[in-house]
Amino acid sequence: MAGRIDPDTAAAVMRAAGLEPLEPYPGANVAWNCRCTDGAHRVAPTFTLVRTGRSAGCRECGRTAAGRRRRAAGQERAETDMRAAGYEPLDPYPGARVRWRCRHLPCGRTVHPRLFKIRAGGGGCLTCAGRAPVDPAAAVAEMRAIGMEPLEPFPGRVRDQWRCRCTRCGHVGTPMLNNIRRGQGGCYPCAHRHRQPSRLTARAAPQAAG
Repeated sequence: MAGRIDPDTAAAVMRAAGLEPLEPYPGANVAWNCRCTDGAHRVAPTFTLVRTGRSAGCRECGRTAAGRRRRAAGQERAETDMRAAGYEPLDPYPGARVRWRCRHLPCGRTVHPRLFKIRAGGGGCLTCAGRAPVDPAAAVAEMRAIGMEPLEPFPGRVRDQWRCRCTRCGHVGTPMLNNIRRGQGGCYPCAHRHRQPSRLTARAAPQAAG
């Protein structure tokens, strides 16, 4: 967490984890004496461990059947929320603010979103959003693979228009790498000529039948 942490905010985070502070906020990475609100145990986790989910709160309660049930319920809710957003978890739930290795179901890529951002409506797959870094050499190779020769350096983003020449017909166009990856774009004249015979065949079929 960047900047100075408000002591009242820190106390609220601890209470949400079932811990009542017994002393003023000592700092993010200093053991903080607290009392468990469930079992009245005295524990001293750091604020950072509780905030990031690496400490579930009271270790004594965590060893009980009730504690294990709470952890299991929390993980089940986390997995449900992640799947509802289109991600399949590949690792056990690490905590709401820790990167979680998942598969983004729409594109199949392995990504590492944070659950708290997903719940807030943010985060997500940078590649699908068109914001992931792209290797310029790989981008050129993708264009050449569909028969388009770049006439200028890669513009930097997959949604930027990129001036290229078709190696089949010589037409100069401005396809976007994002569309190419979706099976769209490329050389418009070549694609138009490819569709033309099928349309002519479809028009001639009723005449032949008559």
